[in-house]
Amino acid sequence: MANLDNNRDLLTVAEVAKRLSVQDEVVLAHIRSGRLAAVNVGLGSRRPRWRISIEALERFLATRSSANQTLAARPRRKRKEAVTEYF
Repeated sequence: MANLDNNRDLLTVAEVAKRLSVQDEVVLAHIRSGRLAAVNVGLGSRRPRWRISIEALERFLATRSSANQTLAARPRRKRKEAVTEYF
């Protein structure tokens, strides 16, 4: 388990977004959906202040890599045998 006392092990949403070249909202969507593990360091009922561990980011990227995804071959469309012309 990561040592969460060391603030250098945790990244902000903006830092993760910059590393992934996406907007902050994309990172927040991944956090809300549960695909990206994050810790809320905010207090009380204020808006959440998410921090992402480097290990959690690496796990997220490993699940998103193209090597792990198998692409199913889509069936080709059937061409019409004959063209019906209407005059």
